[in-house]
Amino acid sequence: MDKIKKLWARFYQWWKSLPEKTAAVILDWLLLGASLVLIVVIYIPQGIWAEENSAMAESRRRLAIISKTQDLFHTITSEWTTDGDYLFQLMSQAHDTLTGDTTFIGKQIVMVNGLPRSVNIPGGLGYQMDTTFSSPRPVRNEIMDTTYTVVLWDAELASHDTIYLTGIKSLEQFEDDPAFRSIADTAYGSHIEVDNEYSWNRYRLTPDLLISPVTGERFILEIDSTGTLSIIDPLPINYSESRYLFFRYKPRNIGRIAEGIPSWKGR
Repeated sequence: MDKIKKLWARFYQWWKSLPEKTAAVILDWLLLGASLVLIVVIYIPQGIWAEENSAMAESRRRLAIISKTQDLFHTITSEWTTDGDYLFQLMSQAHDTLTGDTTFIGKQIVMVNGLPRSVNIPGGLGYQMDTTFSSPRPVRNEIMDTTYTVVLWDAELASHDTIYLTGIKSLEQFEDDPAFRSIADTAYGSHIEVDNEYSWNRYRLTPDLLISPVTGERFILEIDSTGTLSIIDPLPINYSESRYLFFRYKPRNIGRIAEGIPSWKGR
């Protein structure tokens, strides 16, 4: 304690001996240094945490895409595969063929790397793939309307009655009715319907989706003795990287998807 008091006394004497301008410059530099340290301590960890969260979200997204593609693969082949490249190639080829030929359904042959593969394509597979992987774009369509004023005979009231019908199909249902008398008027109009369009930016199953965004290693596709498919994050549990000398980047292993159920569900 005495040593500390002596050191403090010497420092105080030294500080008091400094010219006023010199002391002010030293204080400015000390404040600047403290500000820089504060920025480093606060903002760099936040940036690292954001990077960790981004890596976790991207890993989960890629595992989910592989899992959904496996479901579609199983739909047309009745089996799973541990070959990610073959998985994407077969499903991409099937989707491209369906895009050019909507009658490509039922038992068909899909060529992958020059080799034939028997598949059973259900109706609507192309649309299912688009809605599973692609982002929709809202499209406004103008729909033309035709409204008919139809005169019917009301036997109970013994008088004519007037109804309004929209569309030719509705009119055809009444033209064969014994109570039908005539079309008194026809009016034309339009309305706007908003639909989702998926063909504007079709999704592509690219090879990078099979790779961990953190380590660059491939996700593990595994089928156990019971036939259960698992898609596993290859990231080691205690994985970390150095950041800015004093900090560590520690992305979290997200686990796996087994039987279509993510291990992180409910967290």
